[in-house]
Amino acid sequence: MRENAAATLARRGLRSRLRAAVGPALRRPRVTRMRDRVFGALARGAELAIVGLGYLLLPILPLVAAAIARDAAYLRRYGSGLRQALRHIHGMLRGRSIARFLLSRMGQRGRHREQIDGACTHCGNCCLYRGCMFLAFDAQGQSRCRIYGGRVWKQLACGDYPINGEEIELFACPSFSARPASARERTVIPIVSGGFSPTPPAAGDTPGAGPVEGGPPRAPGAPGG
Repeated sequence: MRENAAATLARRGLRSRLRAAVGPALRRPRVTRMRDRVFGALARGAELAIVGLGYLLLPILPLVAAAIARDAAYLRRYGSGLRQALRHIHGMLRGRSIARFLLSRMGQRGRHREQIDGACTHCGNCCLYRGCMFLAFDAQGQSRCRIYGGRVWKQLACGDYPINGEEIELFACPSFSARPASARERTVIPIVSGGFSPTPPAAGDTPGAGPVEGGPPRAPGAPGG
């Protein structure tokens, strides 16, 4: 009899924990769940279309990068710029950067408040896994963005990184960590200059270094990137 009573209590406890875990999701209106699926499918479709267009326009992407960064070195070292453009496209696809960007603009991400702790260490991981066309590294191996603070940069998601723990995990970021935010806390992401000289690194076609050197030190941010 005692064993039966214990088993009954154990089952009730398990049911209570299950209800607590899945209850909020089950209580969400069906329309909201359907809307999330539709927005997710639209964002993914748009991402695949843009990535496909990027492959088609690959030969002129160094020219586009040179115009945005205002640096003709992308054209002088065209082969290196072409390989970097290919890494850029692969990084966008791997990190689902376009879909995440579109969903954030549609208000479909960042619903759960999180406290972001840490400061950028300039590893470059969040810059499309070190594949961004505008990413460069100094002599000490610290990353910097050639278009940081510019008009194009402000339209991207780079300055918002990281908005949640999912992004930190996605890019294996060693700089930041996320935890649930209390009612009294708000998300604050410190901006750290990095303290390195903008002296151009030695020329070379290394992954992530890009075809061109120079530009201001990079602060936290990546496409999401």
